[in-house]
Amino acid sequence: MNMKPQLLSQAKSCFAYLEAGGFRIISEYEGGYTSFKDGFTVIYSSPKVSVTVSYGDMEFEVTFQKEAARASYLFIDHNIFSNASGLAGPMFPVEKLAPIIADVALDIQAHYRSILDGEPEVWTRIRKLMSAPAVPKPHLP
Repeated sequence: MNMKPQLLSQAKSCFAYLEAGGFRIISEYEGGYTSFKDGFTVIYSSPKVSVTVSYGDMEFEVTFQKEAARASYLFIDHNIFSNASGLAGPMFPVEKLAPIIADVALDIQAHYRSILDGEPEVWTRIRKLMSAPAVPKPHLP
């Protein structure tokens, strides 16, 4: 059985709590999975924040947007939650994506309420972190 066409359905199921919390789906798309570039996108919107869940080019991304500020799940995870997810990046082969979708959805449901609610304090922090200059990683001699 080919699991690829079920990825959008799984993502919508895993993120169903967003709809129960006042978000609505404003757009969704699923490609034919004829190449590694194919994938899916579902966009949820509330009066304060939008959430985009997408997979394409082997990258799974969840992004949050409030007004002009747009931050990825990984950015927030690494910079606010000290990489609590343990994820190093967004690249996943389609065969390993299902548990990642579920884990990320559960993490957001459990820990991202203030972000989803558009609380000004947390979004001010996100904007500051996003505008901070990048700190170069030290080079090995």
